[in-house]
Amino acid sequence: MDDDGPDARAVLAQVHELRQVELAASAALLQQAARWADLHPAPEPSLAATYTERGKDSGKCLGGDGVPGVALDCVAELGAALGMSTTAGERLIGHALELRHRLPRLWSLVHEGRVAAWQARQVAERTLALSRDAAAFVDAQVAGVAGRIGHAQLERLVSAAVLRHMPEEAERRRLDAADRRCFQVEHDATGERHGLSDVFGRLDLPDALALDAAVAEGAHALGLLGSTDSLDARRARAVGDLARRQPALDLLTTEADQPGGGATVGRAAERVVLCVHLSAVALGRRHDGWGRVENTGTPVTAGQVRDWCGRPDARVTVKPVIDLTTDEAVEGYRIPAWMREAVALRDRTCVFPWCSRPAHPYQGGRRRDEEDEERGWSCDTDHIVAFAAGGPTSTDNLAPLCRTHHRLKTFAGWRYRVTGTRTYLWTSPHGWRYARTPDGGTTALDPPPPGRSLDGPGRAANGPPAVSRISPRSRPRRPRRDLASVTSSRGRSEAPPPF
Repeated sequence: MDDDGPDARAVLAQVHELRQVELAASAALLQQAARWADLHPAPEPSLAATYTERGKDSGKCLGGDGVPGVALDCVAELGAALGMSTTAGERLIGHALELRHRLPRLWSLVHEGRVAAWQARQVAERTLALSRDAAAFVDAQVAGVAGRIGHAQLERLVSAAVLRHMPEEAERRRLDAADRRCFQVEHDATGERHGLSDVFGRLDLPDALALDAAVAEGAHALGLLGSTDSLDARRARAVGDLARRQPALDLLTTEADQPGGGATVGRAAERVVLCVHLSAVALGRRHDGWGRVENTGTPVTAGQVRDWCGRPDARVTVKPVIDLTTDEAVEGYRIPAWMREAVALRDRTCVFPWCSRPAHPYQGGRRRDEEDEERGWSCDTDHIVAFAAGGPTSTDNLAPLCRTHHRLKTFAGWRYRVTGTRTYLWTSPHGWRYARTPDGGTTALDPPPPGRSLDGPGRAANGPPAVSRISPRSRPRRPRRDLASVTSSRGRSEAPPPF
């Protein structure tokens, strides 16, 4: 850090104070928007204000089911007073009413200063079309993580609420989405794009994963053959190569025409693995079973999984179940593949505050490229207590960190430790502390006292870095495994890398 003195700490303290003022002001604005609505109730349902979408009346009330109507002529005045459009005023009032009437836990957190109003409004926007039960489910789930999760995690929570409480609606949405599958190619008709064409589409997840894998394979092969084009340019060339290798005639070839009577399936398709967290019982139900696809974190219905697996060309891979609740350990520094995968599946993302980089190559729908080490791993597996300082190579002492945050931890004075509940407690170089919880959310803890760089383990104001300590394990550890029996890295140096 260039400036570790009192001026830097004062700036951080002032930023924190201004943040609290901003939270209070935005919460008060929501409160006043709700009071404005209370002062102007709709005289009858037909005269209630509705949302305007693309300049037209949508017919949708400002709040969800159970929210009282608002007089049509009051919205524009509030918007004008705030210097915003009438459409923006509709959203503000609607979100305020949705929060107060149907998301009471989140409403309270906003006024306690624990959740920013804009974050609460994002939730309210997504629950407007939900039933009361589904909205209550979202409120209960989000209340524990609001302000600590990103947009993608919020979307998953809302999708889970629809699947759980509105199964018929979930199935209708799934079928509607299937009708929107498309694949289009727009050619350059004017020369403006210098002969390049735009390609875009919406595919089923297995098809998209297979296409992505095939394109990544082709781009990698072009690189091995000496191409100096950028990765994106090689991926574009690989799409053309893939099309030329798979003419339409191949699709009409019968299984009997293939050697051995098998169907034509590319190598990329065979490599696609859907990691689905779904019980066998749920797969036997018609509507009310749902789970999560590990590749993207997306909630899906059991019917969706059955459709994917029921295709003639489906290749279903059954992988051994990894127990994510027990501590495993090996001798030496090197981390075997099974242990790295267990840690990635357990924590799902880099565990640095507010980082959401997927820890596993299957997660996040990421494409694989050669810039990622070890076939797509975008996160390192870090020894929380350094191996050189006595930290074991065990699942309890390992956590995924993306390369950027791994370097911050190693070289820039960031420190962290883990509790028995798998919450990661981080401390910045200036002593600001954050808790990264198992749900992927981040909570900013109390700021450090004036005049100190750190309150707790880590680095003192002018002292050397201290070694973080892992909390006592709450679960019995299984016997250590012989590393040579579970990894192919025999004979390689056991010395840890610089980070």
